[in-house]
Amino acid sequence: MSSASKSRMFFSRDFLAFYVAPTLFLLVIGVLFLLTQWRLTYDGFREGEIAPRTYFAISSLVFEDTVATDYLLSTAANAVGGLVVRDLGAAERVRGYLTDFRMLLGGNEKRGAPTFPREMVAAFRALSADQREDLLDASERVSAAYFEIMSQTHSSRASGLPKIGGPKAGQRETREMTEEDRGVVWGEIHKLSLPPGDENFLYQLLILVMDPAYKIDIPETEKTRESVRYSMPTVERRLKAGDVIVERGQPVTSAVARILKYQGYTSSDFPWSQLAAASFLIITLPMWFDIMRGEVDVLRGYAGFAGVGWGCVVFVIVMGWASEAVASHMGVVGAGILPAVTTAYLCMPRRYAFLICIEVLISAIFIIIGMSVSNMLFLLVYGLMAATIGYYVLHRIQSRENLGYKVAALALLFTLFKIFAIYYQGFNISFAIGWPMGATWRRMGLFLAYGVVVTSLITVLLPMFENSIGVLSALRLRELSHPSSPLLRKMQAEVPGTYHHSLMIGTLAEAVSEELDIDQNLMKTGAYYHDIGKLRRPLFFIENQLGIGNVHDDMSPALSALAIIAHVREGLDLATEFGLPKKVRQFIAEHHGTTFLGYFYRKAANEGEKVDKEQFCYPGPKPQSRETALLMLLDSTEAAVRAGSGQGRIATVQNIQDVIEQVTALKISEHQLDDVDFTYREMTRIKKALLKALMSMYHTRVVKEIKEPRERNNISNHEK
Repeated sequence: MSSASKSRMFFSRDFLAFYVAPTLFLLVIGVLFLLTQWRLTYDGFREGEIAPRTYFAISSLVFEDTVATDYLLSTAANAVGGLVVRDLGAAERVRGYLTDFRMLLGGNEKRGAPTFPREMVAAFRALSADQREDLLDASERVSAAYFEIMSQTHSSRASGLPKIGGPKAGQRETREMTEEDRGVVWGEIHKLSLPPGDENFLYQLLILVMDPAYKIDIPETEKTRESVRYSMPTVERRLKAGDVIVERGQPVTSAVARILKYQGYTSSDFPWSQLAAASFLIITLPMWFDIMRGEVDVLRGYAGFAGVGWGCVVFVIVMGWASEAVASHMGVVGAGILPAVTTAYLCMPRRYAFLICIEVLISAIFIIIGMSVSNMLFLLVYGLMAATIGYYVLHRIQSRENLGYKVAALALLFTLFKIFAIYYQGFNISFAIGWPMGATWRRMGLFLAYGVVVTSLITVLLPMFENSIGVLSALRLRELSHPSSPLLRKMQAEVPGTYHHSLMIGTLAEAVSEELDIDQNLMKTGAYYHDIGKLRRPLFFIENQLGIGNVHDDMSPALSALAIIAHVREGLDLATEFGLPKKVRQFIAEHHGTTFLGYFYRKAANEGEKVDKEQFCYPGPKPQSRETALLMLLDSTEAAVRAGSGQGRIATVQNIQDVIEQVTALKISEHQLDDVDFTYREMTRIKKALLKALMSMYHTRVVKEIKEPRERNNISNHEK
């Protein structure tokens, strides 16, 4: 398909009607459900504000107490005061400072030298030159003695932390001297036996220029602190079901808010994340169908999916949302899944029903339940289990009574699973019998009753909406295929031959459709009603000509063809009159496709009539679904085998197999199956299943094989 064709298709009326409109409708309904849920829980919490009520834990939870963990890590890191190392460059720096000070006193100030206090410079300049030199020499001896002593001993205390980032320009970096450092310096000064005034001058100068012999290694200290932080365990708290998370009136911290969201409590903030997730699921729903169907082009199936109309899809999804919304407000989360699963399998083929169940499940989690992790996990497991079990249990519905038994059994099974889920979440379960009734009995009783009652209510009300939403449930199909239905009773009385033929086609349809996983109820009902148009002119069809001659012998070929072809249009008129569903009417319109009545055309040509070939073709359309295409094959094959059997040409199994191969090849060569997606493998399975079913029908006829040529035209002529 070219890009221009795709562009036109995207903006075509059909695309807007069958894809855009239903998708937008689902989006609007989903947003309304989400807004309703949000407004009904408007008393939700908000981080940083006061809790509007007391919140209890719904399920057991082990979580990290971030506040306590941060406090513990900070305390442990701060306990590391500093990593003390020997400062090997301290002695050299002090000698440099003293040299700079000596030059400053001599008026020879060095550029870039550190700045010394003016008062100290003035005091030293006031001294005599000899006294000043003696003090400077003494300061060098004391500093050298200090570093010598400290190199031979270990400091018992950590020195003060150095400034981070270094000194500013024109200033020297200083570190605080400890009491131990000061004592060593003073002791060395005292050994010089200087006058008290000189001792004081010398002490003040040395305290100003001295650096401790030991310092704190900042990078190594930070590494040690980080190592301590990583080695400390996190503080974990455990919440049991029923424990108080936060009481009313207490502030909702960020940690509490996370726990409340995990437990499924609703925040008063608008749930934008839920809206985004639900919108994505709804918009991509048609792609899910295409993936399931195996199609590459998403546009090929926007009008419907395997006979499943958008009305049916929308109905099942919205009904699932509604049932789960009511269930969640009644305190029985998950009870609305059973009605949704049952309705899906009643209204559509199994593969697509399973897909819709998953869509309802996931979208309901975001729209109805919220972002509760515990509820999400429960619903995912529960929903997948329900969809999977429904795939096998709800496959064949024989009657409403049969459906009732299956629904009751499923509801009981799902209730037991709910009990197990509650126990797994950490709630105490008590099955004590007495009054008042225990909480477990009340909750499980409500869960069981809700599933059964709502499912029963939907199945009772479903016939009222089927025609308007394009739904054809299994129960409706069973009613239509019952012999007591008005049209079938009319066929029994007025066209018994056609009725018997329809019953045989119905039997074949059931047998073959089981091999292809096609809806057996739909195939059987379509087979029963595909020839109801023969009620208007029953004697024009050979199966109803019992004991009389063939009326076509005295008619012109064109008129005979017109009368036979008319049974399709007349069948559609009867179907409309009796209110048959659209899907059943499709079997009537498509079971002949646009096949050609070659027998009457050749007869007219032999009689010299000038006729148009189109006059001898059925109006169609060609089969548009797998179901109607399968019925065409069954109808033509059964008619050919029946005709050959009456003429004695069906004597062996090989004869039946040859007829099947010829009919199939004929339909393919006439392009009657071009609009359906049968694979070669499926065609092989159809032939095998059809052979098996026909063998059981004609097993009593055992005759010798008659070797005579089988003409392909005879098959086409005897289809009717």
